[in-house]
Amino acid sequence: MRTSNALLDVRVELFKRGVFDFITTQDGKKHTKQEKALRILTDDKYVEFLYGGAAGGAKSWTDCAWLVFSALAFPETRWFMGRESLKRLRESTLVTFDKVCKKYNIKKDVDYTYNGQDHYIQFANGSRIDLLDLKFKPNDDPLYERFGSLEYTGGWIEEGGEVNFGAYDTLKTRIGRHMNDQYGLLRKLFITCNPKKNWMYTTFL
Repeated sequence: MRTSNALLDVRVELFKRGVFDFITTQDGKKHTKQEKALRILTDDKYVEFLYGGAAGGAKSWTDCAWLVFSALAFPETRWFMGRESLKRLRESTLVTFDKVCKKYNIKKDVDYTYNGQDHYIQFANGSRIDLLDLKFKPNDDPLYERFGSLEYTGGWIEEGGEVNFGAYDTLKTRIGRHMNDQYGLLRKLFITCNPKKNWMYTTFL
């Protein structure tokens, strides 16, 4: 049972209203690229968004914050974060997720729990974030059929340069299928990457 957390409740409400200063402003300085990213991720215009740049550009932090506050703001929604390797997702991305939660006073085992066996984050309000292994399996699952029956509100592909086109091509059809109509949420697929000329270059440029 979640206990009262007034500061978190205020931040969730600010997020719903499109006020992101508590995320994008640190020590009096605004991260304008991060602010723009969050506005795109919460608008009613764009359904897919590629966020590129070198290390240190707050890509993972931005997306973890977006997923966390989206899950908290809209109960019973379902999201995903995916990477080519589940091991790297757990060892790197999940570490950033924990840092984001600590920063904004989102308490583990109170506001959310992590299921390490089935790889998902469950929130007290019924929302959930799945951790997906996007490894290409040409012999067992060349068409990514393992994701074919899943239904998500939205999701995030991290390090898109490492991910096979088939994962993107399948997952983009699985978003916008869970609670979007109830909340008036546009389906959103967020892809973060370091500069690389692969399917992202031809798809988004």
